[in-house]
Amino acid sequence: MRRLRITRWFVLICVALYAVFILVMALVQVELAFTSPEEVQWGPPSWSGMTLPWYAALLLVLAGAVAVLTVLLVRCRINGRRSCPPALLYWSLGVLLALVSVMDVTVFSVAIAATWWSAAILVIPRRTAVLLSTAVVGFLISYTLVLSSQPPVVALAFIILTLPMALLDAAGSFSVVWLWEVAREATLAREARARLAVSEERLRFARDMHDLLGHSLSGIAVKSELAARLARSDPERAAAEMAEVQRIAREALREVRAAVSGYRAVNLADELASVRSVLLAAGVSATVTGNPADIPAQSQSLIAWLVREGATNVLRHSSAQRCDITLSRQDRTWVVEVYNDGVRAGKATRFGNGLTGLSERVASAGGTLTASHTCNGGFLLRAVLPVPASVEEPVRETQEKKAVA
Repeated sequence: MRRLRITRWFVLICVALYAVFILVMALVQVELAFTSPEEVQWGPPSWSGMTLPWYAALLLVLAGAVAVLTVLLVRCRINGRRSCPPALLYWSLGVLLALVSVMDVTVFSVAIAATWWSAAILVIPRRTAVLLSTAVVGFLISYTLVLSSQPPVVALAFIILTLPMALLDAAGSFSVVWLWEVAREATLAREARARLAVSEERLRFARDMHDLLGHSLSGIAVKSELAARLARSDPERAAAEMAEVQRIAREALREVRAAVSGYRAVNLADELASVRSVLLAAGVSATVTGNPADIPAQSQSLIAWLVREGATNVLRHSSAQRCDITLSRQDRTWVVEVYNDGVRAGKATRFGNGLTGLSERVASAGGTLTASHTCNGGFLLRAVLPVPASVEEPVRETQEKKAVA
């Protein structure tokens, strides 16, 4: 998500440059009109009766409207729409033509028209793009031959020389939109992979429950139905069938408890592999330091829950790019650390339901759990667990034997 936000900001900045360029072109022509009004023809003959300040104000208002409408055109494509509302296209085209008629056919007005065209072709069909391009070029040429104060040769040279710039603008527009669409599709694919992993786990558990209970419940249904029919005619056999129903029900309950216990007591190595896969799918590089096989079986389930909760917090509450999981032995304790570098600035550490439940589990095992921000802008989840006595005693005896020898 962090990469997607950075890409979105980059794309928005590139789109904002459309508006900046249009305003700069208008300001340059206004500046030329004010600095040398006698030498520079600042407007077409139809606007010669207007004073220069009013003319400049009208030009800047129209340029600002064209800039805003151009950004809205590109925004339609960024928001995932392949076409813009027709009213937006027609209004922007009308304001553009009004701006060109006020500015006259100059290198600045033609550059503004090229910028608007490079944005408009992103949100219209190909056939409409061809018609629109023909209409804009035809208007510029017609205006040059009929109403423009510029010599026709000079105005036509402006139009011809601006065509390569228009093509470059169009290539830049398509590149920016392509970058945004690729980044968004990649993020959606990662989210889909994470959801798929969760769905596969749910399906696996549902399949296990079906396999465990399907046969048992079918047997219970058949035998209980038989016992109901035999209740009057053969009470002894009916009692035997109900005893069998009781046995099957207890066996099914035992299997369900065993399955649930196995589901909860996750293998630490499998859990670490699963966490790494999910983090990589979300664009977070994950590293594991330490050998999970060295951790005693009595502690593996709790550490697996801790690793899972830490990874869940990374995905839900941070914008991390890296997550480091460390398993280490220190004296008579096991230290488990889950660190990420994407803590959100200004956000206070708060124990939610997940961390609260995990803290209670760690405390019941005689350990301590801490969660805090680090000085380098990261977040560290750290648990210290005592080594079980069943593991500590053999190690101590081995050390004593070595000391005696």
